Amino acid sequence: MFIYSDNFNNMKEDLANELHLLKTKGYQILTKKQKIVDDLSIDKIVIKSKKDAKNRLIFSTGLHGIEGYVGHACLKTFFKDLLSTLSPHTEVVIYHGVNPFGMKNFRRTNENNIDLNRNFTKNNFQNNNDGFDLLKDFFTPKVYRSTRTANVAYYAALIKLIAKHGVATLKDATLRGQKVLSEGVYYSGDTMQNSTKYILSELDIIFDDIENVVWIDLHTGYGPRFQMSIVNSHFEKTSTSEMIEIIKYPLILGMNAEDFYEIDGDMLEKTYNIHQKKKAKCDLFATCFEFGTLGDSIINSISSLKAMVFENNAYFRKQTPKYNEYARKLIREQFLPSAEDWREKAEKDFIQAMNGIIPYKNI
Repeated sequence: MFIYSDNFNNMKEDLANELHLLKTKGYQILTKKQKIVDDLSIDKIVIKSKKDAKNRLIFSTGLHGIEGYVGHACLKTFFKDLLSTLSPHTEVVIYHGVNPFGMKNFRRTNENNIDLNRNFTKNNFQNNNDGFDLLKDFFTPKVYRSTRTANVAYYAALIKLIAKHGVATLKDATLRGQKVLSEGVYYSGDTMQNSTKYILSELDIIFDDIENVVWIDLHTGYGPRFQMSIVNSHFEKTSTSEMIEIIKYPLILGMNAEDFYEIDGDMLEKTYNIHQKKKAKCDLFATCFEFGTLGDSIINSISSLKAMVFENNAYFRKQTPKYNEYARKLIREQFLPSAEDWREKAEKDFIQAMNGIIPYKNI
C-alpha cells in the first residue's frame, strides 16, 4: 500500500534513507541537486547498471508538484519490489521533484503559477486557447465569505457557462493551457521555466551511448478511480490494443482526442520531438502513468475542477480560515487520496504495469 510523506522535508529525508539502504545492498548511486528556486532543487539520481549500460530506465516525479507524493511512493515500491528484477545492463535515472515549489507547497503549479506540463512548448508558445478567453472570468480568483457561498457561486457559474458555451469548450479551456491569466489554472506562461530548462538540458544527453530509453512520468488526478491509466504518446507506433495484449495491462490510452486530451507543452511529447530532431539511434518509449483519483464521470470531473479552482482562489486571494482548510482538503483528495483501498490498488497497478513493461522493453 502506498504511504505518503506528510511534508516536503520528510519526503526528501525519506528519499535519502532509501538511497542509503540501496547503497548498503551494493548499488552504485550518483546524486546531483539542480537548484530551481530559493533553496529548492530537483534531485537527479542515477543507479548505475551492474554491467555495461545498454538500457536507461527513467522516472520523473512531481512535474505537477503535489502529485509528486504519489510519485515518491511509486519509487519506494520500485526500490523494494522491482529494481532487483532489472537487467544488469539497465541504468536507472530518476528526476525527483521536477517542480519542487509545488511539492513543498502542495500546489500543482510552480513558483510562477505555471503548469510545467504546458511549458515544454514545441512552437515557442504560439498556441492560443480561444475557449479559455471565453471563460476567463470563471477562472479569475475570487474572495468568498464562506464555503457555502463559494459552492453556490461555483455551480451557478458552471451551469451558466456550460449552457452558453458547451462542455467541449470548458474541457478545451481547462486542459490545453492558457497564456492570458497568470493567476489562473493551467497557465503555461510564455517563457521556459527553470525546471523546464533543466529537463531540456538533460534531453541533450539522455539518448547518448545507450540502446533503449524507457521514460515513465508519474501523475495523479485523471481517469477511473481504481484503475491507473498508461497514457502513451501519439508517437508510439505500437497500437494501444496490441500493447494491452503484450504487457497484460488493461487500460492503455493513446495521446489523441478520443483517448485523452491533446496539449502543447507536454514534457513527453517534447521528449519524442527532441529524440527525432537529434536523430538519436536509441529506441524510445516514453509514457505517463496516470493514477485516477476522484473518477472519470462528469460529476467527478466537475468536482476535480472545483478542487483546482478553489485551491487557486485560496492561494491568490485572502479567504476565511474555514475556506482555506476546505480548499486544502479538496486539493489533497484530488491528488493524494487518503483511502486505504485506493492506495492498495494504486500500488498493485503500478507493479502490474512495470512487470509488463520491463520484459516488453527488455530492460
